[in-house]
Amino acid sequence: MVSDVLDILRKKGPSLTSELIKALQEEGLSPSAARQRVTRAQFGYTKLAGLRFTKNTRFAYLDDQYGDKRFWEALERAFKSHGQSYWGTVVGLKSRGGRCPKSLFASVSGAPTNRKGQLSPDRILDRLKAIQLLEERTDEATGETHVRFHPYAYHVESDAVANAVLLAEYVALQAIKDWARHLGLGSFGKFLLRGDSKTPTVSAVTWDLSAPSYMRPLVSMQSGTVKPGFVVCDINLGGAVSEDAMALFVRKHDMASAPKDVAPILPIFVAEVFEQKAFDLARKSGILAATTARLFGDETAKALRDLVELLTDTATAAVSADRLYAVITALTKIEGAANNIRGALFEMAIGNLAKDIEGGYLRLGEKKTDFATGRSAEIDVILDRPDDNPPLIIECKSKIPGAMVSEEEVKHWYKDRVPLIYSILSMDSHLAERPLRFELWSNGLFTADAEAWLKSQETDFHWFTLGWKDGHALKDYAAKAKSASIRKVLNEHYFKHPLAKLSKSKASTQSDQ
Repeated sequence: MVSDVLDILRKKGPSLTSELIKALQEEGLSPSAARQRVTRAQFGYTKLAGLRFTKNTRFAYLDDQYGDKRFWEALERAFKSHGQSYWGTVVGLKSRGGRCPKSLFASVSGAPTNRKGQLSPDRILDRLKAIQLLEERTDEATGETHVRFHPYAYHVESDAVANAVLLAEYVALQAIKDWARHLGLGSFGKFLLRGDSKTPTVSAVTWDLSAPSYMRPLVSMQSGTVKPGFVVCDINLGGAVSEDAMALFVRKHDMASAPKDVAPILPIFVAEVFEQKAFDLARKSGILAATTARLFGDETAKALRDLVELLTDTATAAVSADRLYAVITALTKIEGAANNIRGALFEMAIGNLAKDIEGGYLRLGEKKTDFATGRSAEIDVILDRPDDNPPLIIECKSKIPGAMVSEEEVKHWYKDRVPLIYSILSMDSHLAERPLRFELWSNGLFTADAEAWLKSQETDFHWFTLGWKDGHALKDYAAKAKSASIRKVLNEHYFKHPLAKLSKSKASTQSDQ
């Protein structure tokens, strides 16, 4: 006896209508009869709204099957066989820990931004949001919107891990750019990186890095004019790159190279490590797959790994001044990355410094929510000091040479950050009803207006007091540190690094004129 369509769905789980037709044919029905049986049964099952697959196939499921792990696994299989644009998006997000900044979604999805007959990244995002597979969330602390998986069946990395990996990739991209342009792989001054004001796009496909290339195998002559090819690169430092992730990169390259008038494209994929099947697929497909260790050497590769660990395991990193010094020293050698590294690690350096001098228990980079208002805040440094000294809550302002803490910044700290964080910490069972000390610390100076405004404000309240340290005060304070490593970190990378010396020299020259 031929099974009913609903029975097949109960046994097989959610399926494409083409799979239901095939199952009925295997039980003896003709193709026409099988299609009719599926059509007649459509009032007993649901077709996923908003998504149509190749050959007008639909995804069918019973109402009680929607949204569980089996449902999403079946939908992924359907994407892989009949909806490659959707499949690429799922694979891309999975390989990035289940999330990415919205600004990087086009690159992560692998879809062309403007190609006739192809779904654009925006259309893909809208459709996958409509079926509750993806969602957008805005980080109140940074204002940045992220695209992430919505179902609990998918793993989504924490903010700390995601941001740490993005920073490590940014640093590595700066190094790749430097390596490629000095090797002559791309036109020296025309490299584009993700995050630049102009997106690195070649043949409507978005990459993490791109540049026109005048390497002989990539150049062609058209009407007597030299037409360059392109070098493109994607990077993923979120873990071992899988075969599926490499297949998505190959698909990106194939789509970019498909139009007849597109110049040759040299594809590079950089990762910390590749699964063997991924590496085999890269070699088979003509993809240059390179590890960070192969490109930059073991020291830099280790420093990139340590950077992610430092930023995501702050409880351990806070007491490892030697490790902090090694990482910041190795990575600030990379041209274009120094300021980002110094900024990201400043609160860690300050936390280490305060703990070294004051003692006590240190907490770094905690993101907490104020239940009264629903607002969130990331608290840079909390030092629970010994001997009945009030806990110290430090807001860190890392400044590049010549930059100063503005009046707007100090007003925001005084009027917004301090009241918000105080409200949050008043619900902390360990800190509640204890007097607190809030301070604003920077390696730069305060503008005259900022300093004057602060000095005119009340700093002694019933349950907390306020204070601040500019670059001069911080340098004097750092001299008291017992740890030679933390003094070296601050002296070499925040007080005395070459750019700071250059800035100081310029200021001295200008004052003499």
